Amino acid sequence: MEFVGILWTEIIMRPMINSIALLHVLLFDSLGLSIIAFTFVISLLMLPLTIRQTRQMRAMSELQPKVKALQEKYGKNGDRRKLSQETMGLYKQAGVSPIGCLGPMFIQMPVWIGLYQAIFKAVPPTPEGLASLSKAFYSWNPAQASVPLSSSFVGMDLVGLVSTQPIPYNFLLPVLVGVSMWVQQKITTMPSPDPKQHQTNQMMLWMMPIMFAFFAFQFPAGLAVYILFSNLIRIGIQFLMTEPGKRGTLFRLRTTAPQPAVAAATAGRGTSEGDKEKSIDGDATVHGQDGSRGHRPRARHSRAQTRRSRNRRR
Repeated sequence: MEFVGILWTEIIMRPMINSIALLHVLLFDSLGLSIIAFTFVISLLMLPLTIRQTRQMRAMSELQPKVKALQEKYGKNGDRRKLSQETMGLYKQAGVSPIGCLGPMFIQMPVWIGLYQAIFKAVPPTPEGLASLSKAFYSWNPAQASVPLSSSFVGMDLVGLVSTQPIPYNFLLPVLVGVSMWVQQKITTMPSPDPKQHQTNQMMLWMMPIMFAFFAFQFPAGLAVYILFSNLIRIGIQFLMTEPGKRGTLFRLRTTAPQPAVAAATAGRGTSEGDKEKSIDGDATVHGQDGSRGHRPRARHSRAQTRRSRNRRR
C-alpha cells in the first residue's frame, strides 16, 4: 500500500500541484484561471482518446442492426454463449472495442480525485499545510515565491465547498454542471435500435447529470469549475468532429430509437418483385372472379329472351 501511495503522490498529486501553482503565477495570480487553463491542458492531452472514443461509438452505432439480428437469431433459443461469441466476433471484425469507449471516463476519475486533493494542498489553510506544500514543489517551479496562493475567483472561494459559496454561485454551479453533462451525453450517446438499450440510454441521460449536480454541492468550487469546463470542451470537440451538414441534427437525432412504423417501412423495402406480381395477380384474380359473377345475370337474361322469341315463332 505504501508503494501505491508513493505512485499516487509522484504521478498524480505533485504534477497537479506544480501545474496549478505555475499556471497561477502565469495567469495573474488567479486560481480560477489556472484551473480553467489546467482543464484545457488535460483535454488536449486526452484529445486522441476522445477522438478514438467518438469513432468507436459511431462504429458501434452502425453495427447495432447486425447486433439486433444476432439477438433475434440466438436470443429465441436462449443460446447466450453463442450470442456472445458472435457479437464479439462482429466487433472484432469491424475493429471495434466496447471497452475502448470507456477509456476517457476511466482516466477522468483519478484526475477528479487528484484535483480534489490538489486544490486543498495548493491553498492550505494551516502552517503545517504550507510546509507540506513547499515539499511538494519542484525545485525549478517559480511559484514557490508566490505562496500562499489566492483562492478567490469572481466572488467565490474555490477551496470552499459549493454549498458554502454566496448566492447565486451555490445553486448556479451545480445546475451548470448538470446541464453541461446532460448536453455532453446527449450528443455523444449514439442511437440504438434495441428498445432495452434505448431505455437504458434514456435513463443514463438523466440520471448521471442529476447525480453529479447533486454531488457538486459537496465538491470544492474549483473542482466544480473543472468539471464544468471539461464538459464544455468535450461538447466543442464533438461539435467540431461532426460534419457541417449534420450539426443541425446533432441534438435532435441522438438516443432516438426507431419507431415500429419506420422499421416496418424499412422491412417493406425488401419485398421482392415476385411478391408484388403475386399480389397484383391475386388482385386480378379476385377482380376476375367478381367480374364473372357480375356477368351471370346478363347471361340468364339473354337466354330467357331467346326462349321467348322461339315460342312466338311457334
